[in-house]
Amino acid sequence: MTTIARIIVTEDNLQSKHQLFKDFITESQKELKGEKHQFVLLSAGFLTFDTNVPTGFPLSEPQGEAEKQKWDTKIEALKEQALAEFHRTFDCETLNELKSVANYLVIGIDSNAAPKSKEIRIQLVLVYDLQSGKPLHWTGKTYPKPGERDCLIKMPIDTHFIEGTIGGKKVAVFGCHDLSIFNPRHQRHFSPFDDERKGKKRQESTASGKIKCPFIDATLDFSPDIMLQLPHTEGTWAAKWTKLNEWMRRKKGAEIQDFASGLKGASKYSLSGTQKGDVMNFVNGKLVTK
Repeated sequence: MTTIARIIVTEDNLQSKHQLFKDFITESQKELKGEKHQFVLLSAGFLTFDTNVPTGFPLSEPQGEAEKQKWDTKIEALKEQALAEFHRTFDCETLNELKSVANYLVIGIDSNAAPKSKEIRIQLVLVYDLQSGKPLHWTGKTYPKPGERDCLIKMPIDTHFIEGTIGGKKVAVFGCHDLSIFNPRHQRHFSPFDDERKGKKRQESTASGKIKCPFIDATLDFSPDIMLQLPHTEGTWAAKWTKLNEWMRRKKGAEIQDFASGLKGASKYSLSGTQKGDVMNFVNGKLVTK
């Protein structure tokens, strides 16, 4: 069994998702010889769905129980809309064919807000159980880019960690910008280790620190065996993975066993710097070797 299979799309506007998955399934059947991938990983925003989120919608989970319940109900409605788009793309035949080569499909589904607009949006990630034919887990982006701070609905930090093991492994799933909490340039501000801050106080009360510090601590405490990130672009993710593993060694005495970023684009640098362990890469559905 392969732990992570990345399907990497290099086209900005993919013309045929059906052909992409047909090629991936054919290639996988040849390579796996009756076994299965544990996870098939796609990029953030691989699918989009239309929705109208009202102005004034809370961008973070409220503290009060009554308001939290209302917020949760609205988030569930957005998930249902995203799932409907998922099933418009993946018909029963395609899902059955994917079921023959994989256990779980991990895919990014964004609400369809205009680029650079201030429309409220959400960037969801669905972990779909191909064997049962049902969603297993939902998460999404928590740490917004600067231009998204006033319009992105932030998924709760605890949604990034799948409670209960999958194949005996603890699994974490990050949305696009979330891995930036491990940006090595910011270690003096947000590091959980005193010696890295060089005597400076950890910036837990700043706008970034209110998300970064508990997010970093929760990730290190969870100590995932497998970690999946769904970015929108290739980006510069390698340094963040390196810093995360460095902190994991210091906190838990071990690194993540298997990780990968679900990419758009496929330069050799981005492939080598954004994966570790048992990972197979399929560019536009075709298997590529290192």
